[in-house]
Amino acid sequence: MMITADSEGSFITASVFLSYVNCRRQAWLELHRFSSDSENSNLTIGNMIHQSTFKREKHKEIELPGAKIDMMWVKGKMTVVGEIKKSSKSIKGARIQLLYYLRLLRDRGIEAEGEIIIPEEHKRIKVNLGDDELSEILKIENELKKLGLQPYPPRPKKLRICRNCGHAEYCWA
Repeated sequence: MMITADSEGSFITASVFLSYVNCRRQAWLELHRFSSDSENSNLTIGNMIHQSTFKREKHKEIELPGAKIDMMWVKGKMTVVGEIKKSSKSIKGARIQLLYYLRLLRDRGIEAEGEIIIPEEHKRIKVNLGDDELSEILKIENELKKLGLQPYPPRPKKLRICRNCGHAEYCWA
């Protein structure tokens, strides 16, 4: 399955899966193409970590419709997908995002396993797409389709992640 669009043209991307786990309002904003604050320091730091991590190695960044995979490499006979994160604060969202990547690849005939890489914490967390994980991704995708059809975003809720959110101005301005 390629990138999904609802009847209004809202696109479900890997970052929307991540946002959905963290905040339904943020996911709605992304589905409706509200851009994040480009000067958000956390987004800038995240981009810097991504650019500086493993730049000496020959890992490839891969772009698919609706997904920009941080890095891929072959380990033995297995393709490995790496997702680089600034911290483990949103590990649940990172896991869902990585599962979505693995599903996109599986839909294209590529079996892969995943790793969430958190350089600042020296952590690597393995992620595999089994039947339960595939069901989880499909359920979230259906919920995102419904969310995308809503004419208004969910009401803002003060969450732990709000202070670092690139969309906070849409909630608290």
